[in-house]
Amino acid sequence: MGTINLDDLKPDMMLAAEVKARNGRTLLTAGTQLTAKHIDIFKTWGVTEADIQGVAKKDVTAAAAESIDPKLFRKAEKATRERFRHADESHPFIEELLRLCTFRSIHAMEKRAG
Repeated sequence: MGTINLDDLKPDMMLAAEVKARNGRTLLTAGTQLTAKHIDIFKTWGVTEADIQGVAKKDVTAAAAESIDPKLFRKAEKATRERFRHADESHPFIEELLRLCTFRSIHAMEKRAG
């Protein structure tokens, strides 16, 4: 089980825990197999993550990194770490923030190049 960001959710993943909207309303129960429509509903209701069976966040990050040019990834990661050089990278929140900012930086670099 692993809590995965909305951007990393894919159809056919299985929920390990129920997903609730910000107002506490249950949107889906544990054991539900995700569809593209479910993911769209999460976006509509402000859901930012879900607990998925058999998936760890590090696996999702590794899979996403594999599809990126290693030079581009290193450049974005270096720039992001420089921005957060005074932060405690071992803190789970900062670790996730670094990951998200690195991937956002990569997407911005790809847009400028393409």
